[in-house]
Amino acid sequence: MATSVMSDESPKFYEADGALRAFSNRAIIISVIACIVALVAVAGCVVARMQPPTVIKVSPTGEALVVSPNGSIKSTLTPGALQNVAAAEAPTSFEKEAYVRLFLDHYLNYDQHSLPKNWSDALNMMTANLRHQAVLQMQKNDAVGKLQDEQARSESKLSSVESSQDPLVYSAFGVRTLHHMNGKSEAVDEIVEAYKIRLAVTERSAKNPTGLYIAEYSATQIHGEQKTPHFDDGATEQ
Repeated sequence: MATSVMSDESPKFYEADGALRAFSNRAIIISVIACIVALVAVAGCVVARMQPPTVIKVSPTGEALVVSPNGSIKSTLTPGALQNVAAAEAPTSFEKEAYVRLFLDHYLNYDQHSLPKNWSDALNMMTANLRHQAVLQMQKNDAVGKLQDEQARSESKLSSVESSQDPLVYSAFGVRTLHHMNGKSEAVDEIVEAYKIRLAVTERSAKNPTGLYIAEYSATQIHGEQKTPHFDDGATEQ
């Protein structure tokens, strides 16, 4: 009599279920590890983007100075040498005085044709805040339009430019002759003025090689005198 024997090689149902659970747990663990690695990579990118760039400065002697992201300077130079390098990068007293004279020359010397350009050049030498205030004041008073209507012409001669205890504050003194039309006749005002200017220092660039801006400007009239214009027709008395 023949009997059928069932094969024991096929896995039991609980063995197959355990294998599926093991594969599932392994996939979950791998996914968690991958997420953690991705989060760490994203956090590293964010931290790297937030760090300031590393800057390499070259001293006048030709030595490279590596500035670390935290702002410290990694160099073998002595503190005294580093101070000399910083002083060499800062604007000199001659540059600051020349900048003050150039600003006053643009702002105080003009005629009805050169007025817009000269004042535009003077405004570009100011800081953004001072420029904004000056433009608003000019627009409110229609300063350019009134001076052009009066055919005004201003000629300034600086007598001195002096620095104060603050190396960024300068005082200047000069005489300004203002020609303008008063009705149908020309009036000439000779004004002695004092000017106070405070500078602001920024990094040198191709746009602003001196690294200077006008941060504050004020003018005070010391003396004023109105003169009658003298006209010479070229005729000589016989």
